[in-house]
Amino acid sequence: MKNVKLLYQRLRALQWPTLAGSVGNFALYESLLAGCADRVARGKLLDVSRIPVPDEETVAFVAALRNKENLTSDEAYFLEYFDLVEEIRSTLTDER
Repeated sequence: MKNVKLLYQRLRALQWPTLAGSVGNFALYESLLAGCADRVARGKLLDVSRIPVPDEETVAFVAALRNKENLTSDEAYFLEYFDLVEEIRSTLTDER
């Protein structure tokens, strides 16, 4: 739980990426995952089946960004943010 709490605090301290609202269903995914992280950070139980996964469009967008040579600052920030969200998801899954 401690790792989730620390990761969630890091996420809350970040500015929401400019691209986040225009990439697939990332906004919904991030919101649902943040809710899961908040629940665990507050010491509550979480059904692992409720942990969301990113949608195909978001995954494809991230893959394209990872293969792109010169990222804009918005693209680079989105990737950093996405990676933190995925780290939270992985930690939630591992801690259950």
